[in-house]
Amino acid sequence: MSFRHLLSISSLLLIVSFSGLSRGADNASSGDAAPTKPVGRTITLSDFGAEDLAYLCVPTTPPTLGIVLVPDVFGLDNFTKAEADRLAAMGYLVLAVDIYNGHTTTDPGDMASITANLNAESIMKTLDSGIRFFRESPKFKVDHIVAMGWGTGATYVFQAAREDKMLDGAITFYGPVETVPTRVGKFVAPLCAVYPESDPVATHDNVMTFENLMKAAGNDFAAWFIAAGRGWSHPSSKSYNPTEDKEAWKVAVPFLIRIAAEPVKERKGPSVIDKAKDGLKKLFE
Repeated sequence: MSFRHLLSISSLLLIVSFSGLSRGADNASSGDAAPTKPVGRTITLSDFGAEDLAYLCVPTTPPTLGIVLVPDVFGLDNFTKAEADRLAAMGYLVLAVDIYNGHTTTDPGDMASITANLNAESIMKTLDSGIRFFRESPKFKVDHIVAMGWGTGATYVFQAAREDKMLDGAITFYGPVETVPTRVGKFVAPLCAVYPESDPVATHDNVMTFENLMKAAGNDFAAWFIAAGRGWSHPSSKSYNPTEDKEAWKVAVPFLIRIAAEPVKERKGPSVIDKAKDGLKKLFE
C-alpha cells in the first residue's frame, strides 16, 4: 500500500515500536514477564451532561492524553472495547462512548435503520459529555484530549473537530469529506483523516479537494489513504483487512504522540451558571 504523505524519521521509529502492539500480537518476549493489561468498566456520563453509558479503560501508568472513542454503527461492541483496552495498554486514558443507546448489531438492514434514525444533536451531546469527562473529572482529568471515530462515529468526530474548543485533536477512519468551499471554514482542532483508496463518496479526487480547502482555510489537517475498503478495521465488516488496519494505526499513533507532546492550553472550565443550566435541563428531561 502507499500513503498520501511521507512519514518523518521519528514517526517511522514510532511505527516500528507500535508494530508489536497490533491486534492479537504477543508483545512479551520469551524471557519477559507479561505486561499488566488494563481492565475497562462501564460508567455513566450523567455528571457531564448526558445520561448515556461509556466504557472507561484506565492505563497502568499516569496518562497525559485522553481518547474519546466513537464507534461505527456496529455499536459499542466487543471490538470497540478491545480497541479501548489496546490504547490503554499504550498508556492512554480511553473512554468509548455509546451513541446507539446500548444497541449492537452486525445485520446490514438493522444498521441502515439505525443510521437513518440517528439524532445528531443527541449524539453530539454524548460526545461532548465524553470530552467534558476528561476536562472536568477530578480523578480522570488529562492535559490533552483526542476524539477518534470509525465510519458513522467518525462523522460526529469530524463535527467535533470543527467546533468543540475542548478538543486538542481528532482522528477519523473512513469518515466524511467536505468539497464545498463555503462549508469548510476553520476547524478548532487538528484533524488526521484516514480514507479507503476506493470509496464512492470519499473518492481520491474529493479527498484531495478537501485537503486543499482545509489548507487554504488555515487548518491543521492531513489526509491518508489505505489500500482497503471502507470498514477495514471491524472484524464483522465485509471489507475487514487486518493487514491494512495495522497500516492505518501507523498513521494514528504518531498523531496521538504528537498531540500528547504539545504544550498544555489554558482553558476556562464551565461556569457556575453553565453547571446550573445543566442541572435544570436534567430536571426537565
